[in-house]
This record gives sequence, structure tokens and C-alpha cells, in this order.
Amino acid sequence: CFTSCANRNEYGIIRPNKIRFSNKNCEDEKVFEKIDTSVIYLTEYKWPKKDGIQYNGYKFYSENKVAYFINVKIDSLKALNPKRAQMGFYSTCSEKNNIQIAYSGPSGMFKSKKEFEIINDTLFVTTLRSPQASQGIRKYYKRNLKADELIYEPDW
Repeated sequence: CFTSCANRNEYGIIRPNKIRFSNKNCEDEKVFEKIDTSVIYLTEYKWPKKDGIQYNGYKFYSENKVAYFINVKIDSLKALNPKRAQMGFYSTCSEKNNIQIAYSGPSGMFKSKKEFEIINDTLFVTTLRSPQASQGIRKYYKRNLKADELIYEPDW
């Protein structure tokens, strides 16, 4: 049902039925001691034959929601609208924190499976091996957001 139970929003981003996410029902009373919802965690990319630096990043929200922004322009307020990001859910209820993000690929839609840890101002995300992805670790660095950058709510 994952491929047939999805829609695209006005930006063409996949919005599957959130019932399909196994980690959305985490009720951790100490979640906000672990997760800061007023920041975005970014990593820089410089691609050959392309001008400038590009950023990918994670933004955490309440209710276990997380947005994964691809090629986000951090100098544009509209770019931080979670409707422009891949949707997902995070959990801090088990021994290992995890993230599931919905993606569309050549063979259809799938959910990534990742573990994460925040140490000081750095988010470490470990992608778990799957048919769609190889295992790897990425670092994302905390960037504080201003009040006018915190106006958006997820659409899932």
C-alpha cells in the first residue's frame, strides 16, 4: 500500500499515509531535552561543475515530525517551509534514536531507516543498510533559526 497510499503536495513532494511510519507514536516526556525544535541541522555540498555551496538539512518539530530539506537555500525564508521537504517521523523512545523519511525513487516509494544522535551542536545520522541505500554516517551542524524562520508547521 505504500506506493498507492501517497499523494504529492503543491511542491510535488511525497506525502504518504503517516500510518505507515512505525516510529510516529513515541511519547518521550524528555524529548525536548534531546531535540531542539528551534534549529536546523545542515551539511554543505559543493558539486563539481556547479556554482556555490548547497545545503541539505534536518529540522525537528513537535509530535515526532522531522523534515529533510534537499538543496535548501538557507538565505530564503520560503525555503524553510516544510512543505518543500521530505516528510518523516523521529523517535527517541528506544535505546537508539531513529528517523524514517519518505522518498521517491526509480522503483517507487520507500522509507529510509536511519539512527541519529546529537552531540553538542552536531547531528550524526547513520543510514542503515537497505535495498535502497548503503550504510553510512553523515554530520549535520546546528544553525540557530530566528523567530521569523520558525513560522512554518509541517503539512503531515
